Amino acid sequence: MPLTFILNAALMISVIHLIRKLRTLWCVFILVPTILLSMWNTILFYPQEFSPSIPKQIKYSVTAISHYDDLTPADWKEYTYRPSRIGESEKYVVALYKYKHQVPLDGTTYFYNDTDYYGEHPISSLSEIPSELKPHHQFIWWLLQNFEK
Repeated sequence: MPLTFILNAALMISVIHLIRKLRTLWCVFILVPTILLSMWNTILFYPQEFSPSIPKQIKYSVTAISHYDDLTPADWKEYTYRPSRIGESEKYVVALYKYKHQVPLDGTTYFYNDTDYYGEHPISSLSEIPSELKPHHQFIWWLLQNFEK
């Protein structure tokens, strides 16, 4: 977090110092890319506690969605979280969406196949699945739902 603040502060201070001497049109041409660069710095360097960085999450999500047709029921049935398995949670969500009508709703299936964390809350209806997913997984679900994959 301090790195993001320092980079954005240095960027803004240097740009403010530069644009004081320029005309209004040039100020706009300099401020727009500066704001975009500041936003990119914030996204790129924002710390993720137990997840990969945001650009990596986006990459894994796009890869999982683009391999939609290659996914099998085993991708959601046999999923277990391991830090070394990069991009697997995104594949799990896409496979869960693809095979959602095969999910047993009798209380024997848990979100992310995790009985420790989700032990008291098994999957019991299809409508509750999106709300129980992690935030970026909810976005994947929303994309698949709205773009009729």
